[in-house]
Amino acid sequence: VSTQSTGSSGINAEYGHSHLDALVSRHPGKAETFSLGQTYQGRDMKAIRISNNVASSGSKPIIWVDGGIHAREWVSSATVMYIVNSLLGEVEPSLQSKFQGLMNKYQFVILPMSNPDGYEFSRTGNRFWRKTRRPSGCKYGYETSDGRCIYGKCYGVDPNRNWDIDFGRQGVSKNPCSDVYPGKSAFTEKNTQAMSSWLAKHASQIDLYLSFHSYSQLFLKPVGYDRNPPVDAAMHNAAGSAVVNAIYGTHGKVYKNIRSVELYPTSGSSQDWMYSKGVKNAYTIELRDTGRHGFQLPASQIIPTGEENVRGFLALLETL
Repeated sequence: VSTQSTGSSGINAEYGHSHLDALVSRHPGKAETFSLGQTYQGRDMKAIRISNNVASSGSKPIIWVDGGIHAREWVSSATVMYIVNSLLGEVEPSLQSKFQGLMNKYQFVILPMSNPDGYEFSRTGNRFWRKTRRPSGCKYGYETSDGRCIYGKCYGVDPNRNWDIDFGRQGVSKNPCSDVYPGKSAFTEKNTQAMSSWLAKHASQIDLYLSFHSYSQLFLKPVGYDRNPPVDAAMHNAAGSAVVNAIYGTHGKVYKNIRSVELYPTSGSSQDWMYSKGVKNAYTIELRDTGRHGFQLPASQIIPTGEENVRGFLALLETL
C-alpha cells in the first residue's frame, strides 16, 4: 500500500478513501472505516478506526488525529496517512512492538482529509486554496436589493475559525472573500458540523486530540485566544517538549514548542474547542517546512516528515 500521498498535483480524495478501504481489507481485525458525514459538495468525510480487536474496542479511550482541515496543506493529510500506515505495520517495522501495546490500550480514530471539497479545489483550481467551497457571500459585502453580487461571489469559510470557541473575535476577517473568514456563525460548514458532532458525542472518551497542519515546524498548545496560560500549561509544556525532542532526534529538524496564541491570536479553532470540551490534551502540529517551499513541499520530503512525526506522535502518547 503506497505511503507517498502527494506529488505535484496531489492525489484525489477518492484515492485517499480507497487507500483506507484497502488497509481495512488487509487488516480486517484491526481496522474499519466509517463516514462522519458529507461535505457541501457531497464528498464523504471518511475516517478509519484502528485498534487490536477493533470490533470490540468501542469502550477503549480514543486517540483522535486529523489532517487537511486547510485545503492547501497537503503534507498534513499525507502525514496522517503515514501514521495510519505505521499503526497497521505497512511501514515502520521497528516501531511495531510499541504500537501493538498502544493498540491494546486505545482506539485510534483518524480523519486524514477533513476538508475534501477544498482539497479537491486546491488540486484542480487554485493550489493555495485554504477554505471550504460553499458560497459565503459577496465580495466586499456589496449586493443588489435582489441579492445579486455587484463585485462577484466569495466562496468558502476557514474551517479552523468556524468552531464555537471565542468565535469571530481574533485572527479573522468579516470579508467573506478573506482566507480567514470564519463564517456568519459557528459551525456553518458541513465538515465542521460533522466533526464537532462526533467529537462532542465522544468527548468524555477522548484522551488526545491532535490536528496536523502546515507549515512552520511548530507544536502548538492551547489556547489561541487568551495570552494567559491555561491551568494545564505545565502538562502541555511537558508534552510539547517530548514531541519536539523526538522529532529532532529523527532527522534533526527543529520544531518549536509554543502556545497557539504566541504564533498569532486566533478564535474558533478545533484544538481550542476540544480543550473547552474537557479534552486536556488538545494540540496542533505545524509540519515542514519553515518557508522555503511553504505549502508546496517537495514530494521528497513527504516520507521524512512522516517518519519524524510518527516518532513525535509516539512520544506524545507516552506522556498521557
